[in-house]
Amino acid sequence: MHRLALGALLAMAACSSGPRTEDLLVACPTPGLLSDAVDLTRYRENSQPDLTNLIIDARLVGIENGRCSRARNDRAVVVQFGVSMQVDRGPAASGARSQTIPIVVGVTDRSGNVLSRQSFAQEITFPANSTRTRVTSEPIELILPVSETRRGNDYSILVGFLLTEAELAANRRRGQR
Repeated sequence: MHRLALGALLAMAACSSGPRTEDLLVACPTPGLLSDAVDLTRYRENSQPDLTNLIIDARLVGIENGRCSRARNDRAVVVQFGVSMQVDRGPAASGARSQTIPIVVGVTDRSGNVLSRQSFAQEITFPANSTRTRVTSEPIELILPVSETRRGNDYSILVGFLLTEAELAANRRRGQR
């Protein structure tokens, strides 16, 4: 399980006094996909971007198994979810049956300020005689502090592939598939 904690904010939230935050925990943040980073198309290094040089073509297709619960004496909310993706192995994968795909999870406040960012690697294994698979990541767990001034739904959670600048530019040129 991948974990991401916002410890400094939690420490600040724990210092505040006032009424129980039970009512503040009802609304949980909903994870979403970062539109510019839902596609990952990788080619052989130092080669032209064409089908013969394609290593992997992946697309994030959704958020699965989402859960939300209270934690740390009602001063935090725990959000758990998985990321579902469809992955195609290209001709340049050289017969490799597995690939590692980088994913990034970011947490922002209502103003869009990035509060936390973590990347992790998702191992993809293709079944025998198949060049396409659909998988859901291991559960990702986020611990988000709440208080009288910061509610669970004050956060936004964004998920995408960790792209190079060239891959991001290609996604923006191509647009949504």
